[in-house]
Amino acid sequence: MARVLLNYGYMLGGVSQAILFLLIFYSIEDWNEIFRLTARFSGRFSLTLYLLSFYFFTTEFKRSINYPITKKVMGVFALVHIIHFIFLTTSIYLNAIPIDITRLAGGILAYLMIVIYPFYINKIQHHWVSLVYFYYVGIVMIMTYVSRVQGAFVEASPEVFHFVALALLFLFLLVFGLKLRNRYLKASTKKY
Repeated sequence: MARVLLNYGYMLGGVSQAILFLLIFYSIEDWNEIFRLTARFSGRFSLTLYLLSFYFFTTEFKRSINYPITKKVMGVFALVHIIHFIFLTTSIYLNAIPIDITRLAGGILAYLMIVIYPFYINKIQHHWVSLVYFYYVGIVMIMTYVSRVQGAFVEASPEVFHFVALALLFLFLLVFGLKLRNRYLKASTKKY
C-alpha cells in the first residue's frame, strides 16, 4: 500500500473525488443535494486520510528522517481536503446555509494547517510541532462530529457514522499518542 501511495497518491486522491462527484451527479438531479452529499462523503474520505497519515507518522517516527510515506499521505490529504472545501463551500452557498465566522475560526486554522503542513514536514526540527498538528486537526474533527451528534448542523441529523468517527478519532489520538510517547522515551534512553 505504501508503494501505491508514493507513486500514485495524488492521482488516486483526485480521481476518487471525481468518481465520487460523478456517482452522486448521475444519481441525483438536485444540484443542492449533489453538493451536500459530495461534501459529506468527501469529508468522510478526508477523515480516513487523516487517520492513515497519523498511522504512518507513528510508524515512521524516529525511524525515518524524511517521513516519505507520511509526507505523501499528508499531501493527498491536503489535496482531497481542498476539494472537500470546494464541495462544502458550494453546498453552503447553494443551500443558503447561514455561517457564523467566529465559530469557524478553529476550523479555518485547521484547514490552513492541513494545506501547509505537507510542505514543511521535512523541515520541522522539533517533533512536538508535528504532534501539535495531528492533535489540533484531530480535536477540530472531533468537535465537528460532536456538533453533528448534537444536531447543531443545518439539515444534518446524527448518523451512526458520526459516532463511529468519534470513537475512531478518540482511539487513534489515545493509542498513537501512547505509541509516540513510548518511542520517544525509548529513543531518549538510548542517548544515555
